[in-house]
Amino acid sequence: MVVSRGLEALLSVCLESLRRALLCCLPETHFEIVVVDNASDFPYNPEKFAARGCRLIRFDTHQRFAAANNVGFARYPNPFHLLLNNDVLLNELCVRHMLHSLNVNPSAGIYGARLLFPDGSIQHCGVVFGADKVGPYHVRRGCHAHLVPRADAEYQAVTGACMLVRRGLWIELNGLCEDYEFGLEDIDFCLRARARGWRVFCSNATDSLHFEASTPGRSRLDRPSRELFLKRWRGQYAVDG
Repeated sequence: MVVSRGLEALLSVCLESLRRALLCCLPETHFEIVVVDNASDFPYNPEKFAARGCRLIRFDTHQRFAAANNVGFARYPNPFHLLLNNDVLLNELCVRHMLHSLNVNPSAGIYGARLLFPDGSIQHCGVVFGADKVGPYHVRRGCHAHLVPRADAEYQAVTGACMLVRRGLWIELNGLCEDYEFGLEDIDFCLRARARGWRVFCSNATDSLHFEASTPGRSRLDRPSRELFLKRWRGQYAVDG
């Protein structure tokens, strides 16, 4: 599931990388690529996406990220749900590793992915939590990638920029919380999953590229989401960062 607004050129490259990654682990008949056009000023061409084998959902008014994903996953149910940002270019083996890890570890409900900035430094390899108002942040952000071990690591949360989730867990939690303007609904989701006994991991086996914060207006929406998150969760997670 890729929720996108504008940025069609970047989205096209994202979808190409996603398709290659899916074909590395699944027959074409065993997956669906769903794009949610979240009120782009110039709507995406349905025929163009159909020619690529993608499903297209169009919103004429802007929806919150959580709501857009919830609608998409309700319309196209599958055993596993992959959330993917339109500014992520997947390593072709990324999904294969995450899917295999979920299949062999029944206690795991969520797998995130190791993501790099274009300069090769770490953008995401797991989320940790600081004390007081610091809250969640990406561990080892900006570190050289070769300094981060390749072994899978368990965390309290991972980013929804690339997150593979069991459908049973998605149903159990009723999807993403739609109260968040934009941001931290993914961390909220992970904490709710852990509260029900599920484990959350980050796969470090591959390096995928994340341009980060390409969506227009992202920074303006982050502040109210963080305030809401801290109001709900402060004091309920372990301070590990």
